[in-house]
Amino acid sequence: MAGWAYTVRGQLTPYPGTGDPRKMEAVAGIGPDELSVWSGGGAEGICFFGELIARGMQYRGSVGALVDGGIRDIEWLDRMDYPVFARYRTPVQSIGRWQVNAWQVPVYLPGATARQVTVRPGDFILADFDGAIVIPAELAADVLVKAEALTEKERLIRADLEAGATLPDVLARYGHV
Repeated sequence: MAGWAYTVRGQLTPYPGTGDPRKMEAVAGIGPDELSVWSGGGAEGICFFGELIARGMQYRGSVGALVDGGIRDIEWLDRMDYPVFARYRTPVQSIGRWQVNAWQVPVYLPGATARQVTVRPGDFILADFDGAIVIPAELAADVLVKAEALTEKERLIRADLEAGATLPDVLARYGHV
C-alpha cells in the first residue's frame, strides 16, 4: 500500500445520536492517490473504520487506510481489494463512543524507532506485511530513487543466490542491504 497521507484525528468522546457528521465530512474530502491515516486513542477497543467508509473512500480514489485503532468488516474489506493496516480488529462501533475532531492536520502514531511519529497531510506512506513507514513529503522523491536502487540490488542478490552463489559471496559482491 502506498499513497499520500490524508489525516483524520479523533478521540474517545461519548455523544448522543446515530452518527458522527464530522467523520462523514472528513471521509468525503479524500481524493485520488491518497491514503487515509487515522489517529486517536488506538488502544481504546473501538472501531474507527469499516467497510462502508472504505467503499466511500475507494470510490473517491483513495488507495488504502492506516488505522491506529480498530477496524471491522474484515471479510468485506478483503473482498474489496482495498488495503487497510490497523492496530486491531473489533466489532465495537464508534457511534456514540469515538468522534472525529479534525482532519488534514498533523497526527501522531506510535513508532518503532521513536516513541511517536508525526504524519502530516501529504507525507508519503508505504506499508506492507512488515509494517508502515512515513516519508516526509519534501523527501519523498529522493527516498524513492534510493529505494528503487536498493530494490534492484536485492533483485540481483536473489538472482545470484538462485543461481547457486553463497550468501557470503553475494554480500562480498553487493554489500549488505
